[in-house]
Amino acid sequence: MTVPKACGLALRFLGQQRTLLLAIVTATLVACANVGLEAFDAPDVELLGLAPLPSQGMEARFQVRLRIVNPNPIALEIDGMAYEVFLRDSKVLTGASNQEVVIDAYSEGTAELEVAAGMLGSLALIRDLMSAPPEDGLPYRLEAKLSRKGLGGSMRVEREGVLNLDGGR
Repeated sequence: MTVPKACGLALRFLGQQRTLLLAIVTATLVACANVGLEAFDAPDVELLGLAPLPSQGMEARFQVRLRIVNPNPIALEIDGMAYEVFLRDSKVLTGASNQEVVIDAYSEGTAELEVAAGMLGSLALIRDLMSAPPEDGLPYRLEAKLSRKGLGGSMRVEREGVLNLDGGR
């Protein structure tokens, strides 16, 4: 069976259209895959305070207040984080949260999270504090992994500072 010349041209034209459509779909998928992965500056995360919570068994628990500053032109949508707090270079507090936090573009906000005090790190810190009490506050280091909502991936941030132990006196 032979195909008339006009039908052959039509089939070839449809084949080219299909190739063009496939190229457009591929380009669109590549562009969508990169949404949210553009240059995104890491936020600034600062430890604002620690407050004791009722303990659970042998584990001391604290509420940590963090200030999160978003230096980006789009909102920072965090859908989870893991964090560690070091006091005088001893890891004393660890935690993770799936609390959603949204910080608008070029804005700041706070997050309140629960953390657990590790027994060994706490004992080492107490020993250290007893042998050399702090005069001007307690040095801390906060390490956090923030997971961006959607395809944004995650980022690690670190902050060092000094906790004022005299309550602002």
